[in-house]
Amino acid sequence: MKDNFVTQFLRFFKEDISDKSIELFEEVITYKQISKNEIIIHEADSADKFFLIKEGIVGSFSKSIDEEKEYIRAIHANNDVFTNLSSLNTGRLYKTKNNYKSLTDCTVYEGSFIKFIEFTNTSHEFAILYGRIIQRALLISQTRLDELSLLDATQRYEILKQRIANIENLIPQYQIASYLNITPVQLSRIRKSLLSK
Repeated sequence: MKDNFVTQFLRFFKEDISDKSIELFEEVITYKQISKNEIIIHEADSADKFFLIKEGIVGSFSKSIDEEKEYIRAIHANNDVFTNLSSLNTGRLYKTKNNYKSLTDCTVYEGSFIKFIEFTNTSHEFAILYGRIIQRALLISQTRLDELSLLDATQRYEILKQRIANIENLIPQYQIASYLNITPVQLSRIRKSLLSK
């Protein structure tokens, strides 16, 4: 497959990863193009795959009890990895409680999570790589909780804009508002206030 993006991604987590390990990793991933608003992981699916985003934005969301409103819990963008985190609890696969949907057109690599775990059992390099990816996922999750607990909506919006440049032109305002845990009207006021400064 030989994609410099994949090599750079792996070397971000382990600078000295061997060419052989990179080749093994490339054997368990497939390049895919995903259209906007496509469900990538449905809440009823067993999560036996992971996804590496080369370009685009994916939202992890749950639905309200009446199934009429989506609540975006996480936004994944370029260079992010996502999967059903509940499947990481044990060796068994769990049903996900969230949906993962492309919020823009995306190019991703879809990988076999099961094969990747098999590699970690036989390769020290893959075990280290897996540990560092999980560590990053936990850090991102903790940062998200801290933002929701400690920062106001304006601060959360500014952080999101730093993370994903031009996001307000990439996804609808109601999706940004949902991620920030505010209403679209509140987001509109925040944007107006920031523009007036």
